[in-house]
Amino acid sequence: MDAATLTYDTLRFGEVEDFPETEEPVWLLGVEYSALTEKEDILSDVTSRLWFTYRRNFPAIGGTGPTSDTGWGCMLRCGQMIFAQALVCRHLGRDWRWEKGKKHKSDYFNILHAFLDRKDSYYSIHQIAQMGVGEGKSIGQWYGPNTVAQVLRKLAAFDTWSSLAVHVAM
Repeated sequence: MDAATLTYDTLRFGEVEDFPETEEPVWLLGVEYSALTEKEDILSDVTSRLWFTYRRNFPAIGGTGPTSDTGWGCMLRCGQMIFAQALVCRHLGRDWRWEKGKKHKSDYFNILHAFLDRKDSYYSIHQIAQMGVGEGKSIGQWYGPNTVAQVLRKLAAFDTWSSLAVHVAM
C-alpha cells in the first residue's frame, strides 16, 4: 500500500483538557452518545472515520499536471471523506471501528485503495480532477460542493465492487 497517500488522524481529542463534558447528547453521524458516560465510544467512532487532507508529491495528474492539491483540493478531499464514509457503511457497516493492531477485513483495504492518490484508483484526486474537466473545471481549479458531488456520482458508475447508485439533488 502506498502509505504516503493515506493519513490517519492520531490526535486523541479526548486527551485535551477542554473536551466538552455536557449533559446534552452528542450526535455523530446519526448515533447518539453521552459525553459523560460514553467518552471512549465517541473517541472510537471519531478515530474510525477516514481522513483525507492536502497531499504533495503524488504522481502528476494527467502525467504533467499538479503533484500537490494544496490551495485547490479542499472540496475534493471533503468529497472523498464523505464518499469514503458511505463506502464504510456499505461494506463494513456503521458500527465498524478501526482498532490499532487489529487485522482488518479486506473490504477495509479495498476502500482505502479506492482513494489512493494515483490514476488507477476509483476516487483518487487524479480521477476526480480529470472527471471535473467534463464539468467545466480545469485540473487544479477549486470545486464547489455540487461539482464534486456530480463528479463522484459519475465515478461511482465505474466502481462495480460497491454497486452504488449516486443521486445528487442539484
